Amino acid sequence: MYRVLIADDEELELKAMHFFLERNYPEAVLLPDAQDGTQVVETVTKENPELLILDIEMPGLNGLQALTILRERGYEGHVIVKTAYGKFTYAKDALHLHVDAYLLKPVRKSELKEQMDEVLSKIEAERKQDAGRGKRGEFISGFILSLCFAKEGSQCLSDAGKIKRLSQEAAGKLSLFCDFTICPAEGNVLPILIYTSSAMDEEGYRKLSWDVEEMMSQICQTIFDMAPEMKAGFLIADIEERLPRQLQLQEQGADKAGEQGNAASGSLHLQRAVQYIGEHYIENISLEDIAEHTKLSTSYLSHLFRQELHKNFVDYLTEVRMEQARVLIDQGIDNVNVLAEKVGYQYASYFCRQFKKYTGMTVGEYKRRK
Repeated sequence: MYRVLIADDEELELKAMHFFLERNYPEAVLLPDAQDGTQVVETVTKENPELLILDIEMPGLNGLQALTILRERGYEGHVIVKTAYGKFTYAKDALHLHVDAYLLKPVRKSELKEQMDEVLSKIEAERKQDAGRGKRGEFISGFILSLCFAKEGSQCLSDAGKIKRLSQEAAGKLSLFCDFTICPAEGNVLPILIYTSSAMDEEGYRKLSWDVEEMMSQICQTIFDMAPEMKAGFLIADIEERLPRQLQLQEQGADKAGEQGNAASGSLHLQRAVQYIGEHYIENISLEDIAEHTKLSTSYLSHLFRQELHKNFVDYLTEVRMEQARVLIDQGIDNVNVLAEKVGYQYASYFCRQFKKYTGMTVGEYKRRK
């Protein structure tokens, strides 16, 4: 079962979509329809559907404006956009908002079904991945596997295409045994965090590490045309608590890392992320953008925000934007449209709500506070 919200202001379109989904996807739970952008924002915020089928041209906020607000609030669901207008700017904005499919009306049944099947496959894969990992905070056991390449061949680690292929190949072979995160390369060493949601004893660790090494060797031989030397770190029994420290030890060398550096790895990666946010907060950035910049997985980057800053990415980004808004107001800027634009919000009304939530005051009240 998965929840679907259909957003369209045309009655016939709504009826057609209901008929199509009920006939082809009986497992879909259809939420009450939304007929304008405001209803889309309210319903998605409350229900968090796995799939949003969104028309662009609607009264009030159009579909992309509503989706912009939802992405700013952290909505990560899948979205299929429908529109009767083939505007390039619409397609460009939809791509930036991580839309799964962009369909022009009248939408053909075969085209819609093809896109629906693809999106539902993604949802199913995400659920299996979540089930394998267990609930957040239940990464019980793991270890770090270091892939040590010959220095003359280590330039392959800077090839993003090959690293992506490595991740895809590893996912196909390791998914039945464990989860993993490929960490940024350090020189000629590529660390890979291997972890499971069940307790692992020493015997299980030795067998898993041997199996993973064998599979990774085969994968590397195929992708990089070489098999790196592999070293499995020691078993980590409480991986959720010790992850940042252990990754630090692996990257800098466990026998050389001092007490001062024990938390440096997570901090270093987070510093890169924080610096990127400080330089790009005015843009419509996402966790995926920062993960790509820092060459971390989104799950590990999200973990760093929670572990070291005790807040998620969206909350931190909002904090940066609100603090900058306060600086601008102190400098004499009090036009909410100008403020919203200067701190990365497309809509002044949403900026004002966030500012009051953050400071407890409206922009005018904040300016008059002294």
